[in-house]
Amino acid sequence: MKDTYLAYPELMERFGERGKEKCKEDNGHHFKNLETAFSVNEPKIFLDYSHWLNNVLTSRGMKTEHIIDNFERIYSKIEGQLSAEREEFYRKALVLALSSLKEI
Repeated sequence: MKDTYLAYPELMERFGERGKEKCKEDNGHHFKNLETAFSVNEPKIFLDYSHWLNNVLTSRGMKTEHIIDNFERIYSKIEGQLSAEREEFYRKALVLALSSLKEI
């Protein structure tokens, strides 16, 4: 989250500290949705979530590129933090979502 606000200082200008709090909260939702997808072995659940998230956040002034950046940061930061099986699944789901979001 801190890295995102360093990369996109306009987010702090636009959303302030409340935006930082929401970003942290959103990251929790991302992981909950990754875990739900993992629990039923269906990466499409996270893909569907990512499309819904994009619609919600872009309607509130965020850009798809912010979501892409956040998912890429999650992808890189989970290395070695989860079981191998969970990490592989999360990365697969993130790649699926990232590929789709980059086409928007």
